[in-house]
Amino acid sequence: MPGPSRPRIRFPAALAVLPALLVLPFTASPAAAEPAPPDAPSVYETRVTPAEYYADLMADEPEGAAVVVDEAVSGLHDPEELEADLREAFDTLGEPYHVVVSPFPGPGTEWGGAMPPALHDRLGSDGVYVHLRPDSTLFDVAAYGVALPVDEARSALLSDPDFDYGAPVDQVAEGFVRALTDPAAGGAADRYGPPSAGDRFAEGWRGFLDDLDPTSHNGPGNTGFLAGTLGGFVLGAGGYLVWRRLRRGALGAGGVAVVTGTAAATVVLAGAVSLAPLAHVVSVPEGGAEVLSPREEAFSSPPYVVSTARVEQIARELEENTAPLYVDPRTPLPLDGLAATAERLADAPVPVRALVLPMDSADEFSGDPEVLAHALASVSGEDAVYLVAGHRYAEEGVRVSASPVGLGTVDSYELWSATSEIEEPSPALALDAALDALEGVEAGEGAYVGTPYFMDSGIEPPGPRVPRYFDGGFPVGVVLLGPLAFLALVGAVALTRLLVRRPLRDHATGPRALRRMALRESGALRKVLDSDRAGEIPRELMPQAEAVLIAMEHDPDDLDHVGAVVVSRRVMAALEDPGGDVGRAPCRVNPLHGPSTSSQRSRVAEGSVPMCESCARADEAVRAARVLHVRDRLGGRLSYLSLDDRAWVRHHFGAERPARMAERLLEEIDAR
Repeated sequence: MPGPSRPRIRFPAALAVLPALLVLPFTASPAAAEPAPPDAPSVYETRVTPAEYYADLMADEPEGAAVVVDEAVSGLHDPEELEADLREAFDTLGEPYHVVVSPFPGPGTEWGGAMPPALHDRLGSDGVYVHLRPDSTLFDVAAYGVALPVDEARSALLSDPDFDYGAPVDQVAEGFVRALTDPAAGGAADRYGPPSAGDRFAEGWRGFLDDLDPTSHNGPGNTGFLAGTLGGFVLGAGGYLVWRRLRRGALGAGGVAVVTGTAAATVVLAGAVSLAPLAHVVSVPEGGAEVLSPREEAFSSPPYVVSTARVEQIARELEENTAPLYVDPRTPLPLDGLAATAERLADAPVPVRALVLPMDSADEFSGDPEVLAHALASVSGEDAVYLVAGHRYAEEGVRVSASPVGLGTVDSYELWSATSEIEEPSPALALDAALDALEGVEAGEGAYVGTPYFMDSGIEPPGPRVPRYFDGGFPVGVVLLGPLAFLALVGAVALTRLLVRRPLRDHATGPRALRRMALRESGALRKVLDSDRAGEIPRELMPQAEAVLIAMEHDPDDLDHVGAVVVSRRVMAALEDPGGDVGRAPCRVNPLHGPSTSSQRSRVAEGSVPMCESCARADEAVRAARVLHVRDRLGGRLSYLSLDDRAWVRHHFGAERPARMAERLLEEIDAR
């Protein structure tokens, strides 16, 4: 598969002589083959930083308009087209620019920081320096000698709610240039902050539409599920109407026709609702997940990459080297010891090719060493075990991958098992460990080789949309979820009506209900007092608690029941929340509502009245209707507030002078 006409992977001039240096020890005369001084670095241990690498490539670019697109991005972009798009975008700045598109250096600490400052140190030219990473909106930027708000523009772009975080590199660059040339870019920091309700709604709506996109994997199924549920909702509504009609009894002469017509109309309407979206689903042109990307297509057959430019460069280096070892000059890993590893590779029991290079999920191999191995074997035509050493993402150490390609004597699974746990601090140690493991793998004819797993997984587009429309939960929505949703709506309406009416009936709490509540709450209180937890009750609540139990044993009336409930709940709340406020007055409108949350002036009682949150929000008419009514000892029903001669009411159920309330309760009990 041919790459771009102008190769982008080139080495600095100082590295051009490396292959020759490798050959010298084997071609020179014995007299000339004296060993190098101990401190002389091996050619495999010569490092070139990414900044040096790309600065050398920029030497051939137009001054002040340098764009370098690494061939490693060919899996996601056409390098030549991307280079042209970037020049068109940055030319509008009217200032010098130096742009690199590469997954290297990555964002990890092992790379030594952002590249623009290091690139500027080597080039020394004024202008805007930008490092764009494929498949990522995170990019590094710096400006030298030009008055451009690069940091503000970058912040403005990343904080723009309309910016697509999955945008390709060219769109990221265009957005950055727009923000850079916008006079308001300096105020980009003001765009930070919590999103508004409108922004959250718009984002949610976009996400909802994305989930229904017919070109996505799950879009047709999601649309069918939603349409089926709506159709089932209509069926539920129609069935409810028919049931209501039948429940009324005699249908009459025209009743049967009405029921039949309602049922037929329900079925027709449900069918229309369920199937109407299908017309939209099948009318949208093919796209999205239904069309394989060039990289996905490449994985299905040799050489498994969109562009072979980088693979061909690696193959040439391996062919020219005296040992089957390739070291990418940009790798951030320590290179010490690789010279000795290179000598050992030739003694391996089977052909071995070793590579030390950085990889990234956005490169042409998708960061997969096995893809690299098979692509390199396809281009070079060499069957061998390919060892690929690279840094562990976001972790310390070096990983190594072993892929036997075209060898029927090395079992791929056995080799993987022997090398998968290798973790070493340097490529040399990792490759040595892999060679040790390879020597322990039994070689023989008929070993399992297997198809590359990235081909086994099969990157295939989704099937036809119509089957996916009906297979995505459509039957469940029609038969189950839709009708259940309608029944839930009916239940919610009924419950709402009950809750709206209930506050107006609070004053009519019946004697039996009060007695049951009092027995239940005071019974729980008695169990606590008889248990080891009695000592946890606050001292100021003990007189009230004891008075409640005494009152419940001496012919209690409705007001005693109310007091027993209020005080018992207060004691239990104190146990659940030690140190909490145990002296809050109950709601004056109805003590059974619980502790008050605020005080407001009201005609319910004189002065400032403590109320629960619900009563505080209500108007005077509702408050008056909510006032608790109880029976007196003569059997008449009246507002509990009118019983102000009773200890419960006078002391607000223990919120005021609780000890005195307990004394008065005992006096009332003795007077009965």
